[in-house]
Amino acid sequence: DGDFVIVESRPDATDGEAVVALLRGEEATLKRFYRRGSRVRLQPANSRMRALEVPAEDVEIRGVVRGLLRKF
Repeated sequence: DGDFVIVESRPDATDGEAVVALLRGEEATLKRFYRRGSRVRLQPANSRMRALEVPAEDVEIRGVVRGLLRKF
């Protein structure tokens, strides 16, 4: 709600990094990235939301979050 995310454009991520990812080439999401063999877990920052666990081929990393600008 009014925040800006600074993203480094790159196609890969390390476990635990916050990423912007496309799911199945359609839905964009911002979550923490964890590779689990042939699957990927995308963990939201909000603990009330469930993590997504999907086949790695369904996830396209578009970039890694490097910063956040918050409006007050």
